[in-house]
Amino acid sequence: MKKIVCCALVLMLSTILVAAPAAAADKSDIAGRVMTWEEEYNAGNLAAVQAMYASDACRMPPNQKAVQGGEAILRNLKWGKDQGWAKVKLAVTSADSSGDLAYGTGTYEITGADGSHVDHGKWMNVSKKSGGTWKIQCDIFNSDMPMPTGSKM
Repeated sequence: MKKIVCCALVLMLSTILVAAPAAAADKSDIAGRVMTWEEEYNAGNLAAVQAMYASDACRMPPNQKAVQGGEAILRNLKWGKDQGWAKVKLAVTSADSSGDLAYGTGTYEITGADGSHVDHGKWMNVSKKSGGTWKIQCDIFNSDMPMPTGSKM
């Protein structure tokens, strides 16, 4: 039993030590900004989420055309809420930055108001620092669930 616990601790510590350099390399704090995105969306503060995007940003939702610009992004966020996307849970799996550009990748889960599972998948965010502030330049998220019935490729 001691060996199992010891091996588990070594594995856990090595995982933390491997992840730490990646987080330290991301001077843009994508993890913090992702947490803010999640909190604001879940609180229904869609204008605050929209403000996190550059004015000419793009958003690429699954099974839809890309949207560009602040107003189109706000409409897309509202569309998600109207579809029953009540809560979003985001996790960051990698992040890095160099100069005025940064990227992050991760996973998402969407639940309905009743707590039912709606969707889950992965996302990618490219951000740009402008005027001393990091803004999302483009994000994309792709479902891990099967394509909706009747969809054509």
